[in-house]
Amino acid sequence: MAKTKQQKQQTIKDLTDQLSKMKSLVFIDYYGLKANEINQLRRLLEKKECQYLVAKKTLLKLSLKEMGLDNINLDKIKGGVGLVFGFESETAPAKLVANFAKEHGELKIQGGIFEKEFVNVEMVERLSKLPNKAELLAQFVGTIKEPINNFVYALKGNLKNLLCVLEAIGKR
Repeated sequence: MAKTKQQKQQTIKDLTDQLSKMKSLVFIDYYGLKANEINQLRRLLEKKECQYLVAKKTLLKLSLKEMGLDNINLDKIKGGVGLVFGFESETAPAKLVANFAKEHGELKIQGGIFEKEFVNVEMVERLSKLPNKAELLAQFVGTIKEPINNFVYALKGNLKNLLCVLEAIGKR
C-alpha cells in the first residue's frame, strides 16, 4: 500500500531527526538477509547505541537536502537502502556492520556518511578497523608515559650502580 503525503512527511521528519543526532552512518544492501538475521543485526546494533532503519532513496534524499547534506550522492547506492546510524561512536556502525557482513555474506556495505561527507566502501572498511575512542586515548597516554618511564628506569639504574660502587668502597 502506498504511503500518503502525510506519512511521507513524517518519515522525512524522522529521518532528518536521526540524521541530526548521528555521528556516522553506514549504507547497507540488506537484500538476501532473512528476517531473523535482520532482527539479530538490530539487537546487536542496539547494544552499541546504534540504530537500523530502512528508507526509500527519494525520502532519504529529501531528508539529506533538508539537513544541508545535498552534496551526498545516493546514485552510487544500489538496491534497498538500509541505514545504520551511530549515535555514540563514529566507528561503531562500521565495525558492527563489517563484522556482521563477514558472518552473513548477503549483507553488503555500500558506503556511508562520516563527518558530513559521503565515504565509499573502502573507507567504511578502514573505519571499521580503527580502535574506538577509549582505546585511542589509552594508546596516546601510553605513548606519552613511555619516555618518562624510561627516564625513571635510567635514573634508578644509575642510583643502583652508585650504591654498588659505594658498597664496594666501604668493604675495602
